[in-house]
Amino acid sequence: MNADMVGIVGKVHPMKAKEDVYIFELDLDRIIAKKTGKMKYKEISKYPTIKKDLAIIVDEDITNDEIKKQIKKSAGGLLIDMKLFDVYTGVNIQKGKKSMAYSLIFGAKDKTLTDEEVNQLLEKIIAFLQKEISAELRK
Repeated sequence: MNADMVGIVGKVHPMKAKEDVYIFELDLDRIIAKKTGKMKYKEISKYPTIKKDLAIIVDEDITNDEIKKQIKKSAGGLLIDMKLFDVYTGVNIQKGKKSMAYSLIFGAKDKTLTDEEVNQLLEKIIAFLQKEISAELRK
């Protein structure tokens, strides 16, 4: 191994194994030596999460980063994760606009969230997006 390598992966030769067999070797000392800064971890919550999808219509020049920033700002600490899963322009979407759909995951460290709590939070997010970036809820 050269100085930058931390491991190798390979397929066992067909003369040594009848089935496809792969092996790997990792040099943990090299991996740990390459780690810089303090390690961070988040404890996994023992309470379930709730996933909601949100589709909004915005001006074409509004970026994903801008929308995500606004969602985080309005959602508070109960928003665990969000992913953009669809961008659409075309039939039923006004010219100069686009539809962006997000998957939002909510959860709390100390309790199970109710549907009512999450729906209220979703309404707050929608109202905030309408106010800040003139978003419309896609129906």
